[in-house]
Amino acid sequence: MKKSTRYLLILCVAAVAGVFALQLYWINNYYEISKLNLEKEVNLAMEDAVKKEFSVRCDTIQQHIFKALMDSANYSLTVKYNEVVKNTIFNVANANNLKEGYSFHTDSLDVQQKGESNLAYRTKLARFFAKHFRDNDLEEHSVMYYTQAMGAYAFQQTQKYDFDTLRLRPILQRYLVDRGIRVPFKFYLRAKDSTFNKSNFSSSLITAYPVISKAFQTYKKTKTDHYVRAMFNNPFPYIARQMGLLVAGSVLLIAGVAFCLFYLLRAIFREKKISAIKNDFIANITHEFKTPIATVSAAVEALMDFNVLDDRAKTQRYLNHSKSELARLSALVDKVLNISLYENQQFEIKPERIDIDETIHAILKENSLINQKQVNISYINNSGVNYIQADRLYFQHTLINVIDNAIKYSGNEANIKVVCSTTQSYLVVAVSDNGAGISAAHLHYIFEKFYRVPSEKHHVKGHGLGLSYVKSIIEKHNGWCKMESEIGKGSTLYLAWPL
Repeated sequence: MKKSTRYLLILCVAAVAGVFALQLYWINNYYEISKLNLEKEVNLAMEDAVKKEFSVRCDTIQQHIFKALMDSANYSLTVKYNEVVKNTIFNVANANNLKEGYSFHTDSLDVQQKGESNLAYRTKLARFFAKHFRDNDLEEHSVMYYTQAMGAYAFQQTQKYDFDTLRLRPILQRYLVDRGIRVPFKFYLRAKDSTFNKSNFSSSLITAYPVISKAFQTYKKTKTDHYVRAMFNNPFPYIARQMGLLVAGSVLLIAGVAFCLFYLLRAIFREKKISAIKNDFIANITHEFKTPIATVSAAVEALMDFNVLDDRAKTQRYLNHSKSELARLSALVDKVLNISLYENQQFEIKPERIDIDETIHAILKENSLINQKQVNISYINNSGVNYIQADRLYFQHTLINVIDNAIKYSGNEANIKVVCSTTQSYLVVAVSDNGAGISAAHLHYIFEKFYRVPSEKHHVKGHGLGLSYVKSIIEKHNGWCKMESEIGKGSTLYLAWPL
């Protein structure tokens, strides 16, 4: 690999790594921001939940006080007009000791209306006083002893319905769900805490619970559990939902950049390989051109300068050599000029009825005679098919190219097998040789124009055009071709012709 290519590869890898690192940086920052947003939402939900839990406690105690006041055997509820203050005075007293009572006046209550029953009016008075007790005492976190019995009862109820996490949990869960938060949590109760500072948490606690809410007062009557926090040990599901689009976009961006760079590098390496193959082809074809040109030039020079024209036998021999070399040169030029035509599928085929056995026997006989090495060719037609519709000339060209390759790459003695069979409405002509074989790494490229297996190109003449030419003809006939090969065991090329 050249230095420039190596540097380009390193630069591309660095670019992808840079994009990946940058995306990780932004994702990490967004994760922290999402975590802060989660803490903010948790604090709001916790604040609402604690208030709601306290409101539920007050509602319950208010209802119990109302029910207690409705018991006329324990409490006396009376209304009198006071001439001194010129106002209606309401009185709540111990039914067993009327001196133990509490009097007040308010514009929020009317005197008993005509037709209003005593029970209905007492209910109104009891409900008003229970609400008054809630607003002025319970919500101020105190208990006023309006009467000794009522104070004791109210205090008993506040202890009975004191702060409880079992009551708080479903309330907090509902507020969290309303904010789209479905993360497991647990409560952290302390006798002393700060509603602002959480730096006194141990590192192990923060590690176990990355998100911890602010502390909220519970107003519990006992000496412990005066503050409560909610702790979340796995905020990732919530944050992942918040970051879903960002992460997906980042993954797509990284994948897109990586794919584009991979495609670019692949195209560059492919072009470099094609350039090297073409340069090798030019070197080979130039050598092939120079041989007949040199031969003809030498013959012409001999005819012109050495009085060979007086000797008819020598003249004829030189002319025959020149004609043969010029024919070879013409054929080579035609092959080079026509390869692009075959590749672009711009040539026309003229199907006709071809006798398979007759045509293949003729080709095998010709190849056996023109080769200098010993060639052993066997032919078997197991297809049961005697005729196919194909272009005679191109059918012959494909077999000639394939058999010629099989002979060239088979060493000093060529053992060639040609077998015809049928499969899925195709006549398959398989040509096998006993050559060195081709590794799997090169099999994918053997039908490409100008391609030659590197281990063979130095000692077997060729231009990398034959199999590309064969593939073009086969595809023009709507057939297919493939090669199977193994190092040291030869190769088999399959040509499939539609029936």
